[in-house]
Amino acid sequence: MTGMADPDGARFISAAIPPICGQLRAVPEDFVVEEVLAYEPCGIGTHTFIKLRKTGLTTNEAVRRLARALARREDEFGFAGFKDRQAVTTQTVSIEHADSTALEQLDIAGIEVLALAKHGNKLKTGHLHGNRFRIRVRNAHEEDTARAQAVLDLLEKRGLPNYFGEQRFGRQGITPELGRMLLAEDMEGFMRALVLSALPADVDVNAAPAAWLEQLPRSESFVRRPLETWAKNANAARALRVLPRRFLRLCTSALQSVLFNAVLSARLESFDQLLMGDLAFLHKNGAVFLVEDPAIEAPRAASFELSPSGALPGPDSVSPQGRQLELETQALLDFDVDPSLFGCHRPWAQKGGRRPLRVPVQGCALSPRPAQSGNGIDLELTFSLPRGSYATAVLSELFKTALP
Repeated sequence: MTGMADPDGARFISAAIPPICGQLRAVPEDFVVEEVLAYEPCGIGTHTFIKLRKTGLTTNEAVRRLARALARREDEFGFAGFKDRQAVTTQTVSIEHADSTALEQLDIAGIEVLALAKHGNKLKTGHLHGNRFRIRVRNAHEEDTARAQAVLDLLEKRGLPNYFGEQRFGRQGITPELGRMLLAEDMEGFMRALVLSALPADVDVNAAPAAWLEQLPRSESFVRRPLETWAKNANAARALRVLPRRFLRLCTSALQSVLFNAVLSARLESFDQLLMGDLAFLHKNGAVFLVEDPAIEAPRAASFELSPSGALPGPDSVSPQGRQLELETQALLDFDVDPSLFGCHRPWAQKGGRRPLRVPVQGCALSPRPAQSGNGIDLELTFSLPRGSYATAVLSELFKTALP
């Protein structure tokens, strides 16, 4: 459901360029991400912005460890975006009314506190300008340098297909299906799917929650508490309420994402061209407007001022016309999703909106290096992407395959 690639390479704008070879993420230091906030903390206020460097941790796990160390709730922390686990990432989280001395003395595995600053508001999802990436591809071939450069040149010229990355869809790609169950208010189905994704493959899928609790690995702390509630009360809805609202919203957001990816895949031939009936996305401020004369808007698309957009379903998502409307309607039918359900008055509701089908790739640089280990050469890639876009989409164009 969430694959990024077809066997024939039809989902890559660089399909005519042969794939590169090499190894990714041999160590976390091979994938370095630096977050660029939309604004800098002002220096005064009740909230503390904690700039940290995390290694080998998801953003959620980093927040969980911070909350445990400071005896605070996870939902008291704010952050601008999710970052990869298998990486070294620099990002900022915020917490209100925190003791600066306690923050300075934090000693948490996988987390290094780099700086503290005061600000007047909580850091929220979207308070982000973009991310800078430095990625090492180990043991590439000599000819891969030219191939990688050709791909990067094409992406700089046409833009990057703005696919949501595989990591958006969670373990076993289950998160969109969890979102579908939430919209259908199938609480028991949701809990079953969530728990089974954390259990060994040979578990009895028809067992009672209490039996599953005995088999749940100790490492699955996120699932343990709601499963304990379910086993105790035999009430899936009550167990679901134990989960963070942020996670529930992530599930329905993942469902939006898989719908968007399906539409983008169907539109890939003209993902950088405005068609009659498109809702053009203005990159400088996110405004959209209906395209009534593609010829008039074509120069603005060529200069990357405008791009076609796709739907993130919800009450705030305006409908296009023409071919784009047909594609978005077909995706909803294919995935059996009622878009009106995203506007439900529930913790997992989504407002929806429009997302550009492409984004600029900036600051591209490619440097061949002597191999640190093994044969061939290493390639060091650097580039920047706007918020909400995925480096794995760049890597997929290079390797011609889906990458986690």
